[in-house]
Amino acid sequence: MAVVLVLSGFALLIVALVLFVRGRRDAPQGTPLPNGRGIALLTLAGLVLALASQLPFFR
Repeated sequence: MAVVLVLSGFALLIVALVLFVRGRRDAPQGTPLPNGRGIALLTLAGLVLALASQLPFFR
């Protein structure tokens, strides 16, 4: 179960990174990212899933 949490968290972080890089490349200099809130939520969800695998319940 812990491996599934880590892999799904890692996948979410990869998706957030790809969205960030694409958004940064396409956005003009000095403008905010168009999907910045979504990237932040994906990053938070990925970190929560990855850190949840370290709980003693999943060992």
